[in-house]
Amino acid sequence: MPQDVSPKRALLIAKQWPEPASTAAGRRTLDILDLLTDAGYSVDIASPAQPTPFQAKTGYREHQIAVNDSGFDDWVRTLDPTLVIYDRFMMEEQFGWRVREQCPHAVTLLDTSDFHSLREARHQALKSGQPLNLFHPIAEREVAAMARCDLTIMISQVEVDLLKQHFCLPDWQLHYLPFLIKKLPDIETLPGFEERQHLIMIGGFKHTPNRDATSWFAQEIWPRLHALLPGVECHIYGAYSDHAMHRFSDPKTGLRVHGRTDDALATMARYRLNLAPLRFGAGQKGKILDGWLTGTPTVTTPIGAESMAAEDCWGYPLSADPDQFAATTAHLYRDQTAWLTVRDTGTRALESGFSYRHHADAFIERIESVAANLPAHRNRNIWGRILRRNEHRAEEFMSRWIEAKNQL
Repeated sequence: MPQDVSPKRALLIAKQWPEPASTAAGRRTLDILDLLTDAGYSVDIASPAQPTPFQAKTGYREHQIAVNDSGFDDWVRTLDPTLVIYDRFMMEEQFGWRVREQCPHAVTLLDTSDFHSLREARHQALKSGQPLNLFHPIAEREVAAMARCDLTIMISQVEVDLLKQHFCLPDWQLHYLPFLIKKLPDIETLPGFEERQHLIMIGGFKHTPNRDATSWFAQEIWPRLHALLPGVECHIYGAYSDHAMHRFSDPKTGLRVHGRTDDALATMARYRLNLAPLRFGAGQKGKILDGWLTGTPTVTTPIGAESMAAEDCWGYPLSADPDQFAATTAHLYRDQTAWLTVRDTGTRALESGFSYRHHADAFIERIESVAANLPAHRNRNIWGRILRRNEHRAEEFMSRWIEAKNQL
């Protein structure tokens, strides 16, 4: 990546160092940074997280920072970014007030990756059996962070609409930016129906929806599916696997839980079907995108399909019923014509919804429009101004108190 200092300087403050081989969120983060580089930005990444052996070698300038540390103030003032991106609302809570004080003219963006509050609400509804409650304390924190920023990047149009309708966020504070694909795969060069065998599930096990999907699949779907497809195996891959996940391995029936795979796309291309039995979650699903990129038909649930493609664009009935999920999987595994139909729907979804060319220019234009009219943009954002004046001061004073306590 270019190392020259540019008048346009972007700083990503990341909750974790990007791990594109471990999470779809890590890949998306790097896609955004590469997009900014293509637009002439100089890029820096800063994170309070400890480095990991799996983080990407990005080529960007990387900085270790700390929470509740006034040393960040001098550092960020010297860096003088023109654009600051907070990766998750927690980073805006920790560092937003400091950036606002030291770099008042920097455009601030919040990248939610997915709407964390929606994912949490769905998880609680699933566990409790109670109706979905969107208005919980985490939602208050996340929406407040959105209001304090100049712009929020959303990966799901469904979530953009939800924020406008239920949380009254204005359209001019939200920007839809899906996963971006620069080059479509040549499906005809990928392994075909007869060259593939067995089933795959994939997804990092730090992500709660993936842990739940593995548990639900192993206990509810796999016994039904194994009876329909005797001799067919299902291999589950995921970074940060642990005993709680590996205990679902059952070699006698062909269910195998593996750890991470170094190349998710190459691994997936060996399998006949990709399964994404998600019962809760939010945002777009990298595992489904990987299926489309490798020509591997994906069987998923309504939650998995949300924001990826319309319900009538999958080639089979979407369902979270274990019997229906197993029946759909067995049918597609055996029927080559149906398999090809579903594979082709994935290719069309890539073409219509994830084009880099279509979305990249609009994203940069949106940022530069906000930057060119920043005072008027912020004057318009009355709730953000109120929150920065009142509620966010609590974050500042708590941080200053912790810092003083640590020094003592």
